[in-house]
Amino acid sequence: MQVKPNFIGIGGQKCASTWLSECLRSHPEIFMSSPKEIKYFTDQEHNGIDWYLDFFKKSSSYSSRGEFASNYIYKPESAEKIKEALGNIKIIGVVREPVSRSLSHIKHLIRDGDIPNMSGQITTAMLQQILQQHPQVLSNSLYLPGLTKYIETFSPKSVFIVNQATCLSNGKLVLEALWKFLEVDDTSWIGMADEIVSVGINPKFAKLESVRIKIFRAVKYNAPSVINWVKKIGLSSAYRRINSGKSLVFSKNAADLIKEQCASEAQSPVFVVCKITGRMCPLDSI
Repeated sequence: MQVKPNFIGIGGQKCASTWLSECLRSHPEIFMSSPKEIKYFTDQEHNGIDWYLDFFKKSSSYSSRGEFASNYIYKPESAEKIKEALGNIKIIGVVREPVSRSLSHIKHLIRDGDIPNMSGQITTAMLQQILQQHPQVLSNSLYLPGLTKYIETFSPKSVFIVNQATCLSNGKLVLEALWKFLEVDDTSWIGMADEIVSVGINPKFAKLESVRIKIFRAVKYNAPSVINWVKKIGLSSAYRRINSGKSLVFSKNAADLIKEQCASEAQSPVFVVCKITGRMCPLDSI
């Protein structure tokens, strides 16, 4: 009998999902897939369900088993696909204030070589030019359609939403709530609870970053344990210190434009509570 995951992290992107997934991986009762992001229900369905479940073949001894795909939240149709394949599992979502998330997204595009290196202020004109080519810089801060679909599909009690800011400011609090949600030992102490993982940088040396990306993509599926090892021994953090370039910020007008575009979501009950409390677990308890 094939072992199936019983929870899935759905994103969003640039919202501390890497930090959260590594904390989950560190818990003795939780199995996390390697690589972190299989993205089966959005990008890999052509490989078949057996291919997907093969990532969990060694997880039968764990009480909680899961993956964290940061793009599921942006594909509301993935909710029904997941429920049909895996049943009424638990869902974990991470959201983030849109201005800082958008800036982190732009830094990611710079690291990938998708937009030119830049530093200093991103003006409104520059932002609009970026959005013409990469609209996801803004659209990936719009979580409500995806979250609403997942809540409707799996029920409020089965959905845990956390604010990225709380992950950074009080990681221990987030993990205590998450362990209870997943019904695992909530006394387990995770050493990286207050550690920031995968900090976004504006690369100083573009060619060096290009080499890093090529290596990462080569080992992501073929040898994912290497990525975890690099993070654990501190090489990833050391690299970021070495290749961190000049600061990059939005001008006030550019930041205001992002806030305006995301204003309707920010006023929804989900995000008003998330902003005030930093976390919700489960949703119907608020």
